[in-house]
Amino acid sequence: MKVYITCLLLLSSFLFFGQEKINFNENWKFALDIEEDASLKDYNDAKWRVLDLPHDWSIEGEYDKNNPSGVFCGYLPGGIGWYRKTIEVPENWKNKSVAISFDGVFRNSTVWANGAKLGHRPYGWVSFSYDVSNIINDSGKITFVVKVDNSLQSAARWYTGSGIYADTHLEIKNRIHIPQDGVFVRTEGANVLVDVEIVNQTNKNSKVELISTVLDKNGIIVASKKSNLSVIKGGEKKTSEPQKMMLTDSKLWSPESPYLYTLETKIVSGNTLLDKVETRFGVREVKWVPETGMWLNGVNTKLQGICNHQSAGALGAAVPDKILRFRIKQLKDMGVNAIRTAHNAQTPRFYEMCDEMGMMVMDEFFDGWHKKAEHDYGAHDFEDWWERDLISLVKRDRNHPSVVIYSVGNESKGDYGKRLVETCHKYDNTRLVTSGHAGPNDMDVFGENGGSEKKGFFETLEKDRAFIGTENVHTWHTRGFYRTNMWYRDGLRGKSGKNDLYFYPDLAKEEVFTYDWTNGTERTNSRQTLRSSYDNSVIGLTVRHNIQKLRDIPNFAGSFRWTGYDYLGEVKYHGGWPFKSFSGGAIDMANFEKDLFYLYQSQWTTKPMVHILPHWTHPTIKLGTEIPVWVYSNCDEVELFFNGKSLGKQQPGKNHDEMQCDWMVPWKPGELKAIAYKDGVEVTQKIIRTSNPPSKIKLSIDGKPLMNKKNDIVQVRVTATDNKGEMYPYGENRTYFHVLGAGKVRALDNGSPLDKEKYFEAKSRIGFFGLTRAYIEATKAEGSINLFTASILGEKKLISSNKVSIDTEFINLRGNDIYNKKVDVYYTIDGSIPTKSSKLYSKPFNVQLGTTVKALVLLNGDEVFVMEEEFSNKVGFYWDTVVEPSEMGGDQAEDTKYKIGVVSSSGKNFNGNGFLEFGPDSNGTGFVEWYYENDRSDGQFTLKLKYSGSNRITTIQKVLISINDVVQEVELKSSQKYRSEWKVYETKIDLNAGANYIKVIPKDVTGLSIDELIIE
Repeated sequence: MKVYITCLLLLSSFLFFGQEKINFNENWKFALDIEEDASLKDYNDAKWRVLDLPHDWSIEGEYDKNNPSGVFCGYLPGGIGWYRKTIEVPENWKNKSVAISFDGVFRNSTVWANGAKLGHRPYGWVSFSYDVSNIINDSGKITFVVKVDNSLQSAARWYTGSGIYADTHLEIKNRIHIPQDGVFVRTEGANVLVDVEIVNQTNKNSKVELISTVLDKNGIIVASKKSNLSVIKGGEKKTSEPQKMMLTDSKLWSPESPYLYTLETKIVSGNTLLDKVETRFGVREVKWVPETGMWLNGVNTKLQGICNHQSAGALGAAVPDKILRFRIKQLKDMGVNAIRTAHNAQTPRFYEMCDEMGMMVMDEFFDGWHKKAEHDYGAHDFEDWWERDLISLVKRDRNHPSVVIYSVGNESKGDYGKRLVETCHKYDNTRLVTSGHAGPNDMDVFGENGGSEKKGFFETLEKDRAFIGTENVHTWHTRGFYRTNMWYRDGLRGKSGKNDLYFYPDLAKEEVFTYDWTNGTERTNSRQTLRSSYDNSVIGLTVRHNIQKLRDIPNFAGSFRWTGYDYLGEVKYHGGWPFKSFSGGAIDMANFEKDLFYLYQSQWTTKPMVHILPHWTHPTIKLGTEIPVWVYSNCDEVELFFNGKSLGKQQPGKNHDEMQCDWMVPWKPGELKAIAYKDGVEVTQKIIRTSNPPSKIKLSIDGKPLMNKKNDIVQVRVTATDNKGEMYPYGENRTYFHVLGAGKVRALDNGSPLDKEKYFEAKSRIGFFGLTRAYIEATKAEGSINLFTASILGEKKLISSNKVSIDTEFINLRGNDIYNKKVDVYYTIDGSIPTKSSKLYSKPFNVQLGTTVKALVLLNGDEVFVMEEEFSNKVGFYWDTVVEPSEMGGDQAEDTKYKIGVVSSSGKNFNGNGFLEFGPDSNGTGFVEWYYENDRSDGQFTLKLKYSGSNRITTIQKVLISINDVVQEVELKSSQKYRSEWKVYETKIDLNAGANYIKVIPKDVTGLSIDELIIE
């Protein structure tokens, strides 16, 4: 205690030559796709838009099938964005070290200060800073300019966003200081080891004292160490010898108890405190054992993980801190204890939150080491930039206790693996390195993606290293959508045709459910289907089976589900337009939980829970039809009641096909109630009831409410309900939004993979399976904020009722009520525009199919909404029997990359919207190219090319087929009826795990049309 008191007295006597870290997010000016060079200091930006960072301009744009981002990045715009900000330079910044730092900019950023170029960073997922000290010394004002070039698309295989999507800071320090990421703290048992970099930008050598102090979570000093060292003039970095301190009675960091210490690192010269850096860290020990997996603090710990991209649905890549924290907590509530940052590092705030909340992280830095998307980092920049970017990221993230392992690639080839691992070890010797089956032989820990789902994988897995399922399991689900037939993406025998998949039975003898998003006429690809929320839509393995394997196989260290959340882009797997997003999440893009969420919760959490699926509103199902009712629970026993009558008790089993309790219940309207018991005592229950047609909307808040803070955000849930308040699970009516007071609509969403209305500052949104999401943002730090909503409600196709209701609802989001609830609604049903002379709404009314209802909504006598809702057979869900495609179809030639080919639909018997036609002018220069991602292991596959060749001149059309730049010449027989008779050329090919490029190049053709490519 005497030592600690002495240190406190000494530190309090230092004269501190001030330093500042200033949040630099506010009041940037922005312009998109301008022709002028805006980097000049005196450029006139008076007419530019003013905004606060973080910012993603792509998510503000319109969906367009012709946007070059395409199936990879979700049909949203890229482009070139410019940001400018001018500030006065305070005198106390002179003769200091001043730097501007960026936590994340996507992509190809170039930064200027007063017209001088500071630097360029092509990678969109790295943090960086630039020194502007000399410019500050010579200037009264300073203008920062950032050019972000995301014009070349696709820039990745998933939605990336565009712009300065993370925080920006100005950091003012003394000339002798600790540079960004210059502190490295790690622990060995109870010992704390600290390395510190120091920069001396003065013109003379100096001797300084390095003082490291560890404080517990209450701010009490628990360890301290001093060192003397000399720092050389001229800006050279000096790294201290490691300082070593011992903690007595140290508190360990873990997901269950994420205890954090703070390291204060001070640079002192005489009585002057030159610099102070605070670094949070945790004490924890991670070991990887080949036979038993990961051990955390001496406890064998399974990584119950998910993979996540950077973006968050309607908010894009610029995810507000509050939403990011909500998502991490939501995953923890699901039972997740680890996140893989697929396939790039995330923002610094993400790791800070994971430290605080107890979420372990597989910190993945790169996707491919070569091209995987046409204009991604691997294609253009990896070779020149990987080392610099990797060093930056390792040094940035290495102090976070949440980061338990690094990953350096995903399904990539090449000779980089060894160098990547060595670089990680050089700058952080405390963590092992893995990859998602990229250079697996070079990794410390073997990581395998979809190949780990194959039958027999673990029986043949070598135990020379620990193993992680870096990307498993793969299953697809749409919130609120159900099918009883088992579905395999590639068929039961899989792509390879081998019997390497598990067999799972259908849930009923015949398909029970029929509703769908279309009757099939709008599908241009057989993949364009919604997928069941039972655990019966798989690539190779059900969720339950994977959970069982993870639990019971000792050397299965961890499983990272693909994915935690649905995400924009990568819709090739869903057949492309009109789909916009990937549906592999346990939670949808609007942060609404799917049934899958509760399955994981039943296996990975202990707080008593119970969940019933499906819902019990089935307007087109015949009375008496047996519906499989599943109940997920983590309790000892579950009893199901139907209309008050017990259907018996069941115990959730340990085997994968017994994890759910299930009953076959004959359909009729009523109430299902599940009661869960522990030790024979009821601990929780869940009730669902049949809903009448929708007649009201209910507003509620998910997560924390609005704070008195500018740009704070709140999530409003809009639920379609019947007249008794029961959720109507097919609700798809449009809700209109109006904010009163100091707020605005930031974005609207509904979780639909099909809805392509603009998100940003939208005024209305359709519902999707009963739910709509509104993100409301505060425009000022103070002031009341209320939300007023309205909707015309009813079944779009009038399937069980022709009654229409109009509902208006308020919710107070912050402060006081600032309305008097004087609402008047006038409506028409003849297509005319409603006025105050139209019929005043007082109660629900009947309509006929083909009616469009329009409504004028007045608030305190002022017009707020003019609403419209169509009720006809042309809109809404399709309710009659639909024959679903049994498996994945082909990739259409007209929807992929091509050159000197003409899209045509002048023919018949083709698939999709048309086909590509090549003539003699394309020989040697034209091509059609498909990107094919193999989420299995390397292997042999069957290529099928559907084509039609003109026989007018020749009986043979010669083409070159290139598989990952390996070229072979083939001869395609011409057709008897050109563009009507379609032939299939079939051959065996070898494909890599991960990215593959397949190109067909006309060599000697007189008339060749290509319809689609199929890989089996």
